[in-house]
Amino acid sequence: MGVTEPVLAESAPDLVWFRGPDVIRFLNDLLSQEIAVMAPGEVRRSMLLNPQGRMDHLLWVLRGEDEVGLVTDPGRGADLATTLSRYRIRVAVEVEQSADPAWLVIGPYTDAADSWSRTGGGLVADVSWSDVPRFLVVGERPELPGIDGDAVEMLRIQAGEPVVGVDTGPSTIPQETGLVPVTVDVEKGCFLGQELVGRIHRRGHVNKQLRVLEFSGDAGEIGAEVTKGELTVGTLTSVSGSVGLATLRREVEPGESVTVGTQEAVVTR
Repeated sequence: MGVTEPVLAESAPDLVWFRGPDVIRFLNDLLSQEIAVMAPGEVRRSMLLNPQGRMDHLLWVLRGEDEVGLVTDPGRGADLATTLSRYRIRVAVEVEQSADPAWLVIGPYTDAADSWSRTGGGLVADVSWSDVPRFLVVGERPELPGIDGDAVEMLRIQAGEPVVGVDTGPSTIPQETGLVPVTVDVEKGCFLGQELVGRIHRRGHVNKQLRVLEFSGDAGEIGAEVTKGELTVGTLTSVSGSVGLATLRREVEPGESVTVGTQEAVVTR
């Protein structure tokens, strides 16, 4: 399923602003992305990990001059603001969750890839998934046709994009998501959880990987065991239509077949 014309989703991500003269140094010491080298107006993806190196937030970073916007999953902005505020010790940084009307446009909307800009009283920011163009629009509602939540969920799953707390758990490490190349600068200095990320990067592999499953009919139920032969290799965490997401043992590669309950599925990515 692809989107050839822009459509408006039912819910938008949360946006939290960090402002002040120390904001770049403050966030660069905490997030997995190298913010200091970003240009104002640039967007990059990042993660916020806990001190043990497990996933806490999957983010888009909107770099400004003395401000940085962090885009996180719908409903998780307050948690992001609270978590990062705990580290505001002797730094001039103010934290504010955006309360302005926000919209999510899916599909080709602007040509401004990997960037953001202010438009009147709002902004437009590229928050695309790997295979799906998406734009956060703050301010006036775009006059576009709607797309229902099930269709958005199918696009997310097909793109292999996890929702933190749904497709990840308390023990999930960044490398298991497959998103490290776009969210983590492995060459930067310290950041929150960096020790575990660096150790696994040097080791070269993880024992589990988030995978997309394609069924011949409707996908199985969330929570169903995924097996290969006699071996249980994972659990289904997201489903929509004929696709699902599951974190599987690394022995299961794209192109192979697995069983979910009584149904067969193919690992597509």
